[in-house]
Amino acid sequence: MDGMIKKIYKLDRDIYHLLKDEPFFALLSRQLDKRPNDSIPTAGIRYNPDRLAYEIIYNPRFMEELSDDVKKWVLMHELYHASLGHCQHRKLEELDRNTANQAMDLAINSLSNMRYGAPDFVLMPEREPFQDIVSYGKSAEWYGNHIKREKKKDPEYGNGSGGQGGQFDDHSDFGEDGLTEEEAMGKQIADKKLGEAIGKAQNECDVGDGKGGEPKGWGTVSQATRRQIRDAVKNAFKLDPKKVLASFIKASVAADKKTSVTKRNRRLPGRKFGRRTQHRANIAISIDQSGSVSDELLARVFAWLNDFAKFASFTVIPFDHQVFEEKVYVWKKGEKRRKERVLCGGTDFSPPSAYVNKRSFDGHIVVTDMMASKPIRSNCQRLWLTDSYGARRGWFNPGSERVLVLD
Repeated sequence: MDGMIKKIYKLDRDIYHLLKDEPFFALLSRQLDKRPNDSIPTAGIRYNPDRLAYEIIYNPRFMEELSDDVKKWVLMHELYHASLGHCQHRKLEELDRNTANQAMDLAINSLSNMRYGAPDFVLMPEREPFQDIVSYGKSAEWYGNHIKREKKKDPEYGNGSGGQGGQFDDHSDFGEDGLTEEEAMGKQIADKKLGEAIGKAQNECDVGDGKGGEPKGWGTVSQATRRQIRDAVKNAFKLDPKKVLASFIKASVAADKKTSVTKRNRRLPGRKFGRRTQHRANIAISIDQSGSVSDELLARVFAWLNDFAKFASFTVIPFDHQVFEEKVYVWKKGEKRRKERVLCGGTDFSPPSAYVNKRSFDGHIVVTDMMASKPIRSNCQRLWLTDSYGARRGWFNPGSERVLVLD
């Protein structure tokens, strides 16, 4: 060691400086983690299965060597991938991965606020290997279909000399290729969270933060691109409620662990005994039994819980303005139960939250019509399950906590 250790470049330090004149991207970037990663050559946006969220990843050396203008361009490129729904690229599923990735890059890089100042190492119409394309600002579908047609004539079309057909960033975690059903459910959660982050940034640009602040404006994002972003959020981030609830239960794994000594491996003499750890989710489901909650909502929830009981046990907590402790029960894995209404008073969300806080639960699902005041803080992750009426007429804003609408 020569005594001098160079500090690792941190993208977070540059975000405000780089995006101060791009409000939409600045607002969105604040809601995404930025993580250095030496295993990729440049940068990218990826789904993190451990956090059920998207994050920006970057090679610190690559970013540090860029000028500020190019750093800003690269960051906007990645945030465009998130904003335009490219992380899912469901509309491009009929294309091979490389063609879809090239099409997404061409769609972003040829936007009016991206084509000028674009570094020479990125894909662009009228540049090799796409010098035959003279149209700018088209959709990823348009570019993808063009590349597909040309590849039928010449299989080498679009390969060029820039690595994977000229792509500079990492698209390896786009789409759902190769994911198990459980992993795909987790990715749907991340899709929804990303959609909510984009929607929040849009609102602040258009109307302000809702606390008296002025609209931020959109910077250099054109009207046409704003429409694309709104359409992408509206169409690409729809969830199957049943899958989301199943994923919530499966993701809320923590407290209950059992360890057992494993057998010695005869092929590895001298090694220590290992341990096998088992995890079991401990979920609380508080069911609002107040008179305003419809029987239809309760019936649908009980039908779904019968399905969830195939892979998890959970504690059911009936409540209205208080918890009816005599009726709290554990719905054991594999059991079938019928809808039951045991209360019909007013609604208070704090008693079930306090009940859960005093016990070792990993997740808390509240089934309700949202017709009560904001509850006390939850010590574990909390998800609100309601119908479209409750989502429209709810009396409080759950903030960062997720709300799942059944219809």
